[in-house]
Amino acid sequence: MKKLDIKSLAIGFIIGTVGITTAFAANGIKSADLSTAKVTLDGAAVPLTKPLVAVTADNETDPSLYMPVGELLEYLGYTVTWDGTKDTVHLVSNGSRPHEIIGNVVTDGNTVMNLSNKNAFNISESGSFQAEDNQVLTLNITSTIKGGSVDLFLFDPNNKEQRITIGSADAAKEIALSKGIWQYNCSGMFNEGGNIRIVGTVK
Repeated sequence: MKKLDIKSLAIGFIIGTVGITTAFAANGIKSADLSTAKVTLDGAAVPLTKPLVAVTADNETDPSLYMPVGELLEYLGYTVTWDGTKDTVHLVSNGSRPHEIIGNVVTDGNTVMNLSNKNAFNISESGSFQAEDNQVLTLNITSTIKGGSVDLFLFDPNNKEQRITIGSADAAKEIALSKGIWQYNCSGMFNEGGNIRIVGTVK
């Protein structure tokens, strides 16, 4: 195995393997060696172009093996992006599920949002998804909530906000998407009970 220069090794080595070039001073790492270990999926070799790395911490005797996460996840069908302003790695599944059934909703497209209050008297959910130009986000909303409302905030890749207020009625909405990472935040209280589910699909 080939020795690495510890001074140039990032603390967040797993993040570094996603493709981020920002390096931090290394702490608590005794050694790091390039490994010749291979990766297989269901018995078949995964053709990674980057090597695995064996990292030994100061308080350990045996090394831990680190994989090139970005490349591996892309091989498994995910889109991997880095948001430097929010210090966040975004993983988005590219798997096609054209007719998935979630609750009483039959989806048509790739499900990127599946929110519910889980029988509580409030909801608080957030997340993100990757979109391409000319795609459409379809929201299927089923709601029986009473004594309050729910707000769903959508933020486009330029951080422009769209607000959707949901009451005690079912609804369906379509939102035109632009390429990039979209963020969402869903919150609300309904002190008289009821349930809400929001399923979002991109197609």
